[in-house]
Amino acid sequence: MKNWIVVICVLMLLAVRAIFKTENEIESEIQFYVHNLNYNFTAKVDSVILLKKGGGYLICKITSGRCNESTEDSLNHHLINFKRIRFLHFKPSGQFLIVTGQPDKLRPRDSIVINSEEDKFHIFRNGLNILKTKISLCTRHKVSFAFWIKD
Repeated sequence: MKNWIVVICVLMLLAVRAIFKTENEIESEIQFYVHNLNYNFTAKVDSVILLKKGGGYLICKITSGRCNESTEDSLNHHLINFKRIRFLHFKPSGQFLIVTGQPDKLRPRDSIVINSEEDKFHIFRNGLNILKTKISLCTRHKVSFAFWIKD
């Protein structure tokens, strides 16, 4: 009987260790992704789209700085724990979309500052910082082992 208790305790410890290890690997991979985006630019919000279910997205255009549209696709080929990660969704018109959970606070002509090296995503209105967050918190992603989530 004692052997079974020891075996069960060891299995529980191994399971807890595996969960924490996976959680750390996932966080590290998001940080790797954001740091390697090499985004450092400012943009203007052209329009804000509100969705019925809550949330929404911003349609923006870069006003200065650099942003390579193929970087995110390239980085997605190197992911281990994720099937994909996406921050910006580029449109053929030179604009891009950012999915946001707080679109009701934002307006057209707001300014966006993005610096992936610092994991910085800030939005300004009339020179005042109205939203200060991190790129890593604004990415949309699907982990590889989440087979129940549709693509």
